Amino acid sequence: MAIRFRRVERLCDPTDKAAGKKVYPVISYQYDNSATLDEFANEISSTSGVSEGETISVLKDFRTLLRKTLLAGRSVNISGLGYFYLSAQSKGTDTAEDFTAADISGLRICFRANSDIRLQTGGTGRTSGLKFKDLDHINKDSDGNGNNPGIDDSGDKGDPGDGGESPDPTL
Repeated sequence: MAIRFRRVERLCDPTDKAAGKKVYPVISYQYDNSATLDEFANEISSTSGVSEGETISVLKDFRTLLRKTLLAGRSVNISGLGYFYLSAQSKGTDTAEDFTAADISGLRICFRANSDIRLQTGGTGRTSGLKFKDLDHINKDSDGNGNNPGIDDSGDKGDPGDGGESPDPTL
C-alpha cells in the first residue's frame, strides 16, 4: 500500500513574508472521501459477531460520551487507540494579566495516536517498507493514454496502469 502525496510550496515562517518558501508534502487521500461510521460498523460487525446496528449504536454512544467527557475538563485515553484532549485557540495578548476567557476564540479536539497504531517511516518498525507515491511526478509522467506508471518517490516503477493507487481494501 502506498501513501499518496503532492508537493506544495509554503512560507518557512508564515509571520515573515521575507523568510522564503520551502516545498512540503501534503497527503492526498485515495478516493477523496472519508471512511464513514457505517463503513466502520460494517467492518467491525463482520469480524466480531456483533450486529451492524449494535456496532453503530456503540460507536455513536462513544462519540457522545467522548464529547461530554472532554467538555467536562477531562482528557480521554483509550488504550491501544490514543489520547484525546482539548486545545484552546486565541489570538493571544501581550501580557498574562490582559488575557481573559473572552479572548478564547475556539476549542479543538486533538488526538495523539497510541504507539500501537502510530505510523513511522524510518527504521525497521511496523511500517518499514512503506512507499510513497508522488502524484505530481505520476501525473507529469502520464503516457498520454490515461495510464500513469505509478512511480513512487524512490523512482521504482509500480504496476503499469495502476494509476499509482492501491485497491480499495473495503471492496
